[in-house]
Amino acid sequence: MKNNYCIILAGGEGRRLWPCSRKYMPKQFIDFFGTGRTLLQQTYDRFAQFIPRENIFVSTFKDYENLVFEQLPEIPQDNVLIEPVQMSTSPAVAWASYHISSINPEANIVVSPADQHIVNTKRFEQQVHHALDFVANNNVFLAMGVPATMPNTAYGYIQMGEEVKDGELYRVKSFQEKPAQEYANLFVESGEFLWNTGLFMWNVQSMTKLMREVAPLVAERIEAAAGTVAKDENLALVRDYYPESLSSSIDLLILDTCQNVYVYQCDFGWADVGCWPELHKVMKKDVDGNVVLGKSKVFMSGSSNNIVSVSDKKAVIVNGLDGYLIAENDNVLVICPNDKPTTVRRLADEVMVKLGEKYL
Repeated sequence: MKNNYCIILAGGEGRRLWPCSRKYMPKQFIDFFGTGRTLLQQTYDRFAQFIPRENIFVSTFKDYENLVFEQLPEIPQDNVLIEPVQMSTSPAVAWASYHISSINPEANIVVSPADQHIVNTKRFEQQVHHALDFVANNNVFLAMGVPATMPNTAYGYIQMGEEVKDGELYRVKSFQEKPAQEYANLFVESGEFLWNTGLFMWNVQSMTKLMREVAPLVAERIEAAAGTVAKDENLALVRDYYPESLSSSIDLLILDTCQNVYVYQCDFGWADVGCWPELHKVMKKDVDGNVVLGKSKVFMSGSSNNIVSVSDKKAVIVNGLDGYLIAENDNVLVICPNDKPTTVRRLADEVMVKLGEKYL
């Protein structure tokens, strides 16, 4: 276990859950499930069950540094890796991997978003352990996938190629990020595709080799320092030198760029709760399929399949709505159909242009 490390990605704004997720308090720092633990805390708790706490790192934006320490007071200061600008996940993960390699050149790393819902934590632990064992003994990248049960256009689709082990491990044949509806239908019907969970594993030698290929300037500068470069200097190098090929998400960097990529078919019960439609699916519902977050007083009449999140100081009466989002936070109230994962983000972008950032 001493060679197993975790990087939790917690630097995004979370606009797909706007207006509850705001620029000053994004989704990873919110307790949507009413458990007393935020999404970040739940993710940390999940990995701390089987990865040494001193080996768990959080990558976040500089504006959220205090929030991380408030919610995870037990985490060592050096284990919070601060991004001076909100970059895509590839640069953040690349320099975090380099930082860990300077601590332990035999490290095996699992990268996880902070906004996931896991049903079976014991099965999750077991399968992550198996995956880490595989990358410890093979210089490859490994993605974690779950069966695609419906044509959801909000997810990425990994096509399984050659079977490697016992109906669980496959070579990656192709990858499609957020496909159009017609393609999502074909992918699910074929039975050849898994949803991309955003969980990835590798050993640090594999990432070092990839960085030398796609970002040689960054690799050369960091490796020349032989592990003596401070965290903020590491990040400055990535920020200043990483090329366009490293400006995408870690998902696209690995699944689109690399040849030695495998996918592990998992069954631990997974959902991405990064948008309102997906959050509605995993929450407890009343007999009409309605979800009420928090302790607000909500009266439903002739309404079904809605999700409501408003101040507990207000009573909300909903009549005749089916499949809507009603969400309020601070100076913003949003009422819109809750049928597409991209709707709220699009509305947030429009509001920023027309009304300014104070409403984000």
